[in-house]
Amino acid sequence: MKIKTSLCAGAALGVFAIAGAAAAQDTATAWKGAPQWTNDDVQFKVRGRILLDTVFEDVDREAGADQNFREFRGRQVFLGVEGKLNNYIAYKIEGGWVNGGSPSWDDVVLEIKPTDSTSLMFGNIKAAGLENLTSTRFTTFMDRGPFGDFGVDSYLASAVVKANGMNWTVTGAIQGDSLNSADVTAGEERIGATGRVSFAPVLTDATKVHLAASARWRDHGDESAFAYQSRPNTNFGSRYINSGAIGDKDTTFAVEGAVVHNAFSLQGEYANISVDRLKSGASAGGDPNLKVGYVFASFWPTGEMRNYDAAKGEFGRPKILNPITAGGFGGVELALRYDWADLSDAYGSASTAASRTLSQDAGKYRAWTVGVNYYPTGYVRFQANYTKGENDNPVAGRDVDVDVFQMRAQLDF
Repeated sequence: MKIKTSLCAGAALGVFAIAGAAAAQDTATAWKGAPQWTNDDVQFKVRGRILLDTVFEDVDREAGADQNFREFRGRQVFLGVEGKLNNYIAYKIEGGWVNGGSPSWDDVVLEIKPTDSTSLMFGNIKAAGLENLTSTRFTTFMDRGPFGDFGVDSYLASAVVKANGMNWTVTGAIQGDSLNSADVTAGEERIGATGRVSFAPVLTDATKVHLAASARWRDHGDESAFAYQSRPNTNFGSRYINSGAIGDKDTTFAVEGAVVHNAFSLQGEYANISVDRLKSGASAGGDPNLKVGYVFASFWPTGEMRNYDAAKGEFGRPKILNPITAGGFGGVELALRYDWADLSDAYGSASTAASRTLSQDAGKYRAWTVGVNYYPTGYVRFQANYTKGENDNPVAGRDVDVDVFQMRAQLDF
């Protein structure tokens, strides 16, 4: 469904109404980037984020004209609220603008907690993927690369059940399309099922080890067929590897791993996507297997440690040891990343020339990214990423090399 109302106006009204009600009662106030009010089991907090990006991209084509791009933009400008009505019912809602487009929803979650260790969630929700589940506010790099583009799903209208212990989680979800997508008025919306398990076999003050696996099945229904495509580790510009809209159904198996030892961390994910290809029209052909993954290392020379939450199976806000608000320098994180994706089976398994025309950019992608993050405080971050990417596509003249330098100024609360 398309969102027609003003997200900011709605969020602002919610802020004033609930804050006014809270002020009339005996409340406690805490500061977590923004005021948080608590009254017995009731809790309320304003939330939001501002991400301002600058992007420079140089495109070197094997055939055709090279291009240079420069862009200054509001990557995300969001406002929302979160809280709980009691120990059994919680909520979170946030929306705003992405890249200057129309307003859209991000998190929209109603959570029911039958017990302390189980949750039933309904709304616009993510269900799997270590980097995907970690908020954009806390990911080490500015963008998630091909694994985030087609390896896992982002926010979808979902019903999710989750159970957890001190060092494990089990998640299951039934999912449709995003709340921001137009309704399907003449047929069936896409549907999917996702499951994930995570486990932390080592969980000490100095060392954390995360292991997880997930599976996803999807059917595109009467919506557009699934396309597997990606930009070069940025949210800006064109997608230089692209299978075309070939997926009728698909099944994905993915694994995750991360090790954090004091200031050093290593993280990676890999997925194999088995596609049931459309059996009619220009997309007819064999059923391909697609592969995508990444691995990265990070180090904090200022002594911080990535904040891993084993009870959620994801990373959270880092604790800055010497923020400028306490007279310190802040925190610095250095990172190096390698991404790869292989769509070539979508081209090679096609049975006719017409099938292959649709997938002429179904090739291989490889890229190195260097990143530097500076945190004056835990709620403010400045980032710089440089990516050198190669797109090796099967049709002559379709190879593309891309250099991307991008910077971000971020405030969240």
